[in-house]
Amino acid sequence: MQDRILDSVIIGGGPAGIAVAETFSRKGISHRVYEKGPIAHHIAQYPTFMRFFSTNENLEIANFPLANPEDKPTRQDYLIYLNKFAKYHALPIETYVEVTGATKRGDGVFQLDLAHSNARPHDLMVCPPPEPMAAVLARSMVVAVGAWDSPRRLGVPGDDLPKVHYRFFENHEYVGKKVLVVGGRNSAVDLALTLWRAGAQVSLSYRRTEFTGRGLKYWLKPDIENRLKNGEVSGYLGSTVEKIERGSVTLMLASNERVVLENDFVLPCLGYDPPTNFLKNLGISLEPGSNKPVHNPANLESNIPGLFVAGVITQGNISGNVFIENSRHHGDLILPRLREILNRPERDPS
Repeated sequence: MQDRILDSVIIGGGPAGIAVAETFSRKGISHRVYEKGPIAHHIAQYPTFMRFFSTNENLEIANFPLANPEDKPTRQDYLIYLNKFAKYHALPIETYVEVTGATKRGDGVFQLDLAHSNARPHDLMVCPPPEPMAAVLARSMVVAVGAWDSPRRLGVPGDDLPKVHYRFFENHEYVGKKVLVVGGRNSAVDLALTLWRAGAQVSLSYRRTEFTGRGLKYWLKPDIENRLKNGEVSGYLGSTVEKIERGSVTLMLASNERVVLENDFVLPCLGYDPPTNFLKNLGISLEPGSNKPVHNPANLESNIPGLFVAGVITQGNISGNVFIENSRHHGDLILPRLREILNRPERDPS
């Protein structure tokens, strides 16, 4: 075990973790970032040709320009940006390293157990077991993990069949096929439109009887409503999936009638769950129902002194209330309280 004690360790090398790391580097806080995949491995799992809904300016970190001829970056654009950002600021990020556990010693120092991860962006859930590494010591921790590893399942018979895809990467395999998209918010509607334009035969099942403004971008709503009106996408609003079989899927309608659709693929877009077991194992208390980590919103410190949360995880079940553009400042929120813990209020080289 190394003898040096870091000021902080950041778990997660996505936009939130990187933003916190930049703040710590600029303010002279010794730290290290651990990411179990490549930098921003959650974003690396986004659809190959995805374009963000947010504009370049709203995705920039620490005023580092996101130079892009389009007003909104693609997945690839943003991955390049984050790697350049990390390199420019010489951030101490260790990729393919997983934090498998942490304990707080009697002297207030956190001991983190680490392991080499053999993960790749698209198969983190089926990669070989991580290989243990030497532990690391830190006076504080920042948990800036996302929830992309845990897509919510349908919970119906057949939801584990190979035809049910909880992640979407690109259109090609669905062209000419009968595809059911489940959901009615941004991701589901955007996916249904993308697949239809690529040549898939798309049906859309949504539990609500109409699209609500919240959770659906203003330009998507008229687009999907026109596709449904014209019969270009078959809409089943007010329906739920009851059963999935090899060549079909059964929907329960609001009228309590059942409809059986011929089907090749089912793509649920139900959101993602936070890594609750990981958070609980760290000792972080979670609010019932929302799984929101108990924390002080003024400084993001959890119920464990010296253990902070940052980024989307601060909201527990991913709600769309916290995302990249309104969590870029989380490092600034954490810093004053961290200085109190370190008893170094005067240390500010900037």
